[in-house]
Amino acid sequence: MARNRESNFSVDLDRIEEGIAVILAPGGFQWHLPESYLPQGVTEGMTMNVTLEIDEGATHARLEKIRDLRSSLESR
Repeated sequence: MARNRESNFSVDLDRIEEGIAVILAPGGFQWHLPESYLPQGVTEGMTMNVTLEIDEGATHARLEKIRDLRSSLESR
């Protein structure tokens, strides 16, 4: 089954404990994120939309950094 380059789904904010947001994701999974990651005005019980997308630039930069580190270690 082919996947799209972007994925959208809904999550629910269950609660916030000591600055950590407990988010209920599809499939019964829980995410624990710093409260500061939440949109302004969101409160417990609200549903939020999440979009996951590929960041080509960040991926390329990370792979380049790994390549440079590997090259540096191999030349020792």
